[in-house]
Amino acid sequence: VAACEAGMLTHLVDDHAELVPLLLRLVHPRPERGMTRAVPLAMDRYGVTLRLEYPNAHEDVRLPFPRPVTEIDQAGPQIHALLAAARRVSHRNGLPA
Repeated sequence: VAACEAGMLTHLVDDHAELVPLLLRLVHPRPERGMTRAVPLAMDRYGVTLRLEYPNAHEDVRLPFPRPVTEIDQAGPQIHALLAAARRVSHRNGLPA
């Protein structure tokens, strides 16, 4: 995964930036008010780390994959599983997906 990490994170930011706020629905406790942005920071076989930026600080949060990635071709489906879980959270709260 390490060899592809930068490319996958760049792809997420450049081509699917609208999905990052969706991933925030999986952060518990919820991000504090005043967050200025969230950026995918890292990815390994166990999950994705988002950096939550605030005016005077930042916080890194880890979103674990349902199952560890053992082959790089499993990373995409695991990210899709995180997105599906985020959509389910929003449906339980009555928010649009």
